[in-house]
Amino acid sequence: MLFIGLDGADRDLIRQWADEGLLPTIQSLLQKGAWGITQDPPGINGCHWPTFLSGVSPAQHGRYWAQQIQPGTYDIKPFGFPWEPFWNVLSRAGRKVALIDSPEAPLADDLNGIQIIERHSYSQKTSSIQTYPSSLAVELETSLGKEPIGSWRTAGRSLADLKDFRQNLMTSIEKKTKLVSHLLKQDDEWDFFLTAFREAHWAGHQCWHLHDPNHPEYDPEIARSLGNPMKDIYIAIDAAIGELLQQVSPETTVFIFASTGMGPNYTGVHVLDEILLRIENPQRAVMHQEVSNTLNSLKRYKFLRQLKKRLWKPIQNLRGKGKPPISQLSNRKCFQVPSSEAFGGIRINLVGREPQGKIQPGQEYEDFCQSLCQDLSELVNHDTEEPLIRNIFRSDEIYQGERPMGHPDILVEWNRNAPIASVSSAKIGKIDKVYWDSRTGDHKPGGLFLVSGTSIEPRRIEHPTSIVDFAPTIASLLDVPLPHSDGEPISGVFSKEPSIQS
Repeated sequence: MLFIGLDGADRDLIRQWADEGLLPTIQSLLQKGAWGITQDPPGINGCHWPTFLSGVSPAQHGRYWAQQIQPGTYDIKPFGFPWEPFWNVLSRAGRKVALIDSPEAPLADDLNGIQIIERHSYSQKTSSIQTYPSSLAVELETSLGKEPIGSWRTAGRSLADLKDFRQNLMTSIEKKTKLVSHLLKQDDEWDFFLTAFREAHWAGHQCWHLHDPNHPEYDPEIARSLGNPMKDIYIAIDAAIGELLQQVSPETTVFIFASTGMGPNYTGVHVLDEILLRIENPQRAVMHQEVSNTLNSLKRYKFLRQLKKRLWKPIQNLRGKGKPPISQLSNRKCFQVPSSEAFGGIRINLVGREPQGKIQPGQEYEDFCQSLCQDLSELVNHDTEEPLIRNIFRSDEIYQGERPMGHPDILVEWNRNAPIASVSSAKIGKIDKVYWDSRTGDHKPGGLFLVSGTSIEPRRIEHPTSIVDFAPTIASLLDVPLPHSDGEPISGVFSKEPSIQS
């Protein structure tokens, strides 16, 4: 079985460019295999790969973002992922596995096979490589050289910077293909071989403004000179997949998994905490309105972002970003916690859970959440007059059972139809604030998967497939029971249906 992840490759662009004949390999797989869209964990857009590799809901594995509040404190720290990947179960059952740059996967302590963690370049002369077994690193550097394979993740906005960025991603795809081909040729007895291309991810983050003429930072001169780097990267990945498929037998079951979508990086995370402060203290809205920002936010959107990137951000880096003092959070009824740009996370300062809780569990908590959700639903994007928030989720409603203590209590999904630079409501007044992040593209919910092979019936799968279903599907196809999974094997795809596992 060959599993190829396309991290951050947008499903709509994949289908569009496949239909236009630009992605012939994927176009062929769409025609001869089964395909469908994937369903993300509700309200969360930062745990696709942890959910995939664990086969369990965030309610079990505990990860909703890379940094989370530490239970019993107001501290925000990196979240270590403790759940065992499903391929460890395959390995213990005697299946031979190869893992080449599986995103966000820990390095195995013991494995019936090999693992390579993504190789990055942090300077021009050094590379980092982690492998299991450790001797594999020496073997690869002897046969393929010591130059790093990992791709750049950021880019400047000049034509020269973007040219270099695109070329680095193209080179990364070429090197990854060479590495995977080398390993496939070395051994044709892999039961499960996984690799992932992450270049579409970085291209989407850094180059969306060149793909989307409606983006405030779209630069027609650079677009004419450079073209569309995102399209170039998708085409190169499609060609790489075609080359890898030539290395495996026609009987091989092949999965293509585009983990999540991509779109413009419009978000309200930069105004959420001020919104919460004003909801909690309406007098704050009056005070701020008296000295309101008179900038025309949308017209100056590009100018302000570029000014921050060139001038203010380096100053911040020198002095340190810092965190709100604990006393500021402890005196609040609720506060913002880290999250993706697609969703905002809100934590209630709950008595018995937070060190200095303000809201009592039970009816007071329910009343507070209901009132807060109502206030949030009344917010609008002042520049478009559209609702600011598309959906509001209560964690205790969408994740049943015992929830990890570090999750937000409320998650808001931003309406991302336009930049969010000015927000308002009758209760909070008007807030003018431009989002400063350097990424012009960001993830959106929902991905795409394709599966082909001799046992696959060509068809479109009508119902969305949960990410938690892939681990039990793969385990079932390899006749390995997978305990503790929240998902079920995908049905209606294989001529011989995978058995349901407990």
